[in-house]
Amino acid sequence: MRARSHSQSPTTRRKLGRVRAFAALYLASISLCGCSAAIADADRAQRTIPDPPSVVFIGDSITAIWGSGQQGPQFAEHPNWIDKGISGQNSSQVLARFQTDVIDLHPEIVNILVGTNDVYPGWVLKPSAANVESMVQMAQANGIHVILATIPPWGCDASQCATAESADSTLSRYDRINTWNAWIEQYALSKGIPVVDYHSALLAPDGEHYVPDMTIEGVHPNAAGYVVMTPMVEGVINAIASLYADK
Repeated sequence: MRARSHSQSPTTRRKLGRVRAFAALYLASISLCGCSAAIADADRAQRTIPDPPSVVFIGDSITAIWGSGQQGPQFAEHPNWIDKGISGQNSSQVLARFQTDVIDLHPEIVNILVGTNDVYPGWVLKPSAANVESMVQMAQANGIHVILATIPPWGCDASQCATAESADSTLSRYDRINTWNAWIEQYALSKGIPVVDYHSALLAPDGEHYVPDMTIEGVHPNAAGYVVMTPMVEGVINAIASLYADK
């Protein structure tokens, strides 16, 4: 595996800046305009939250590795964050345990990161989209604030990424990732839900692969990748906590 670069590239810094600006402006627009019926409906169900809020991170192995500490201590530094990632699961399997692993824990916020195990050859959008819609509806009906996320890139231009190539070598993989992430962003916008764009933050200049220094094997982020991801979601969590604080 390549050694980690000691500084982020200008491209990565620009991507992170856009993500953080989007999160701040988006949440500010919710608090100021109050003009979306969807946002208003969600707000009526969602309760005020303490600081720091409890946050469940639900998803597949990308979430599981993050929470395990195998690739750095960032997650463990937040005792109010709860890891509910399970390796290999697709959105249907995550939905099947959403009641137990999210609703029954009564968190203030849930971060939903699913889709990497959906977008294999033969995938179609509609069932996966319906799964995410159901998770969002369940969370909001129980007063839980939702954060959605784009899935990371796939593969990299380096020798350590043979695992990704063996798991799915189809060129259409990148189109499927882009289709899924575009739907996540569009759906979130329509419902007044913030999105953390992990994909853009980890994306190489070729527009398809991981930055090699940010992935274990082209499927999962490595320590450097999680170092980038963690402050991104921290910013959105803090914004939600501020917006819905019990004042």
